[in-house]
Amino acid sequence: MIELRRSAGLWTGLLIFVISVGLFYALPGPWSKGMDAWTEEWTSLAMWQRWLLNMTWPLALGAGAWQGRRDRRSKMDELLATTSRSPFTRAVPPVAAMCVGVAGAYLAIFLVGAVQVAGNAGYFSAAWLPIMIVGVLSVIAAALAGMGIGRVFPFLLTAPILAVLGLAAMVITLTGGPGTGSALENTVSQQVALLSPVFDPPDVFTTVSAEVNLVQGLWFIGLAVTGFGLLTLAGDKARLLALVPALAALAIALPSLPSQGGVFETDTSAAALVCEDQVCVSRIHEDHLPEVLGPAKQALSQLAKLPGAPTRVEEARMPSWDMDSLPKSADVVYFHFDDWEFKRDSRRTILAGPALARCDTWDKSVVSSAKRTVVASWFDGKFEPVRPSVPPNPEVMAVAEPMWQALQALPADQQPAHVASLRATAREC
Repeated sequence: MIELRRSAGLWTGLLIFVISVGLFYALPGPWSKGMDAWTEEWTSLAMWQRWLLNMTWPLALGAGAWQGRRDRRSKMDELLATTSRSPFTRAVPPVAAMCVGVAGAYLAIFLVGAVQVAGNAGYFSAAWLPIMIVGVLSVIAAALAGMGIGRVFPFLLTAPILAVLGLAAMVITLTGGPGTGSALENTVSQQVALLSPVFDPPDVFTTVSAEVNLVQGLWFIGLAVTGFGLLTLAGDKARLLALVPALAALAIALPSLPSQGGVFETDTSAAALVCEDQVCVSRIHEDHLPEVLGPAKQALSQLAKLPGAPTRVEEARMPSWDMDSLPKSADVVYFHFDDWEFKRDSRRTILAGPALARCDTWDKSVVSSAKRTVVASWFDGKFEPVRPSVPPNPEVMAVAEPMWQALQALPADQQPAHVASLRATAREC
């Protein structure tokens, strides 16, 4: 406790905690929105906390360097070198304080989110555990590496320079979605990018592969051992020897990490379907099935008027922006919990069919939305947007108006086939 108070460990931990909680709660980023929010699911909590290492990992690195030059800063390095206590013995208390400070802050942030996830999530698995463990190892490695470098280069600017370099490294090596490698395209290879602990979470149906977790854990352990060696060993030869664990871990990690894809894998348990009648959701969202069931069954009953009508409603187990890649099945209507239309009126959204996630031109997107508007309106006998609770888009309604008039002009027995055609082609960009 004495060393925790007199070292940089306590204030470093407090600073990491305050920055993390402030970022998560004060800024309206993607980590606080939708079904993938950090307070909604266990894997999302662990993954978004890894993303937050963008800011906190460089801080732990710089704080470690500041702590590592404490003896030189207090002008006691020569005096301490003459005492009977070995450098190893002297280093253990500050090392323990720094590790407790940064690891404790990381775990405290997880606990803050865990309290809320426990009340929100209806599904639990241990897929988040290795993701969190590697995150803890990474901040410990950052602190120890910083302490070792601060001991070898005990200059005033060492700590801020290390922090800035660490921040730049985190930005450059940020790992994007499945198969994308570094988020900054063509900056570094995916293998180099994976030496960073930071991930950009794809979705709740995806987790980090076991291979990547294992290799990253080995790399951060090697980096931590090297940092401790630089802190405790004296002399040029001994310090060169201290680099061996990190270099060995690097030599093992680089060829072992996937060079293309393979970073993330589907969490098959979370993505498994849970069905009642003809309505299916993922197991991770099973607690939301009752709120979908009624509107979905009503929509299927209305859709039965169409030739070749769909007979099943199923959650799309992928990011909403990838829904265009879903197979165009006539039997299944897909939906996404984060679809803004579905949140407002799930029944009419199912009637209209899934919206296009992206289109190469705005005009084509407008035409697609207009077709969906006409389809949803036909079932309810009233011309209005798919989501009638908000002011309609004038461009969409202007295109939909003549479509609606043409549909109404058809004989009643021909209208179902025309609606089925509109609904089928609405997904064409």
